[in-house]
Amino acid sequence: MEGKSLDYNVVRSVSTYLIAYCFVYIISIFLISFDGFDFTTNFSAVSATFNNIGPGLAKVGPIENFSIYSPFSKAVMIFDMLAGRLEIFPMLILFSPKTWKRTN
Repeated sequence: MEGKSLDYNVVRSVSTYLIAYCFVYIISIFLISFDGFDFTTNFSAVSATFNNIGPGLAKVGPIENFSIYSPFSKAVMIFDMLAGRLEIFPMLILFSPKTWKRTN
């Protein structure tokens, strides 16, 4: 920035965030795809829940809802909603074994 190189820790942090974001996004689409809906429906459902962008497309469009999905897929999208609003890292840390390990 302004002729100066970025600190390694900043670049690493941004890269880690982007990788975690893409990982959660792709895994979420993969997991809800087991319900058998088309890619547009699944992609827009994850986009709507994870990114808080409003209604989805196709079967989760503006005049539709998410009732077509299985309870498992709804749980995945609930996680996406929380991760998208609370940020990814606090949600992933919640599931980390180190978080729940007792220390003396």
